[in-house]
Amino acid sequence: MGNKVAVIGVGHVGSTVATNIVTAGIASELVLIDEKDKVARAEAYDLTDQQAYLATTTKVSFVPYEDDWSTLADADAIVFSAGNIKIVLGNPNDHSNNRVGELSNSARIVKEVGPRIKQSGFHGVMICISNSCDVIAQLMQQESGLPAQQVLGTGTSLDTARLHRAVAQTLGKSMTDVAGYVIGEHGETQFTAWSSVTVNGRAMTKIAKEQGLDLDDLQKQARLGGHVVGLGKGYTCYGIGMTALTILKSVLNDEQRTFPASSLNQQLDTYIGQPTTVGAAGVVDQPGLDLTAEEKELFEKSAQAIKHNFASVK
Repeated sequence: MGNKVAVIGVGHVGSTVATNIVTAGIASELVLIDEKDKVARAEAYDLTDQQAYLATTTKVSFVPYEDDWSTLADADAIVFSAGNIKIVLGNPNDHSNNRVGELSNSARIVKEVGPRIKQSGFHGVMICISNSCDVIAQLMQQESGLPAQQVLGTGTSLDTARLHRAVAQTLGKSMTDVAGYVIGEHGETQFTAWSSVTVNGRAMTKIAKEQGLDLDDLQKQARLGGHVVGLGKGYTCYGIGMTALTILKSVLNDEQRTFPASSLNQQLDTYIGQPTTVGAAGVVDQPGLDLTAEEKELFEKSAQAIKHNFASVK
């Protein structure tokens, strides 16, 4: 039997994830659920039509939002992308990413959806995209009753990709030559753990000194990329869509790849973006990083920010 995946919330991001799942051919069955039944139904038809020109076949169906969700009982994974709303960035000089602005709407849906997922008998792995990602992942774990190991968020994985892009462009390298992480909240308190960043195996801190590069400026460039996308389109979809697909593949194929995903940090008692090894069981390991004293302080401050936001919706 092949893999069965569900996507809950098929707006800009969810539909991109669904498209990636079908074109990559990683699931034999895909179930779509959205508050707007007409949207889910239309996406199911559209995704099926394109398969006339694909080498793989995925059975795509939709479930009306108010219907029984028992079909989720044997799903291997659910991607939760419901609740994100279009954020209008009115000030072009404001390079922040106000993901907290999406929290109340996302939390409302989690409180509706979580108990229904629990009732369905679903026992697979849940990947949360919706913002605020860390808070939503923790709230979904609470509302669905799933073990923390089986619920994670995309965390700072996309932010890390944006950092790799900024570093690679600055140095004239391939993005695949860059390693290292952005960690913490998927939001304002995230930061680059420069102690972890290397380019072709060389420490980025040393390269920056040699070439007179400003690491703070590089970090701003990475954030600016997300702002440019949001300001230009009003939403993001391709970067986060591929991020979610890659994490999902690690679940379905038990690849045990490590991402800066949002998982439960037992010591800090919160979900937060940190190196997380992902496999068929969900969170397999949390390798940790050898952070500097300053980075440890930033990480703890970021955890406090997440806790503050979680307290507003729990």
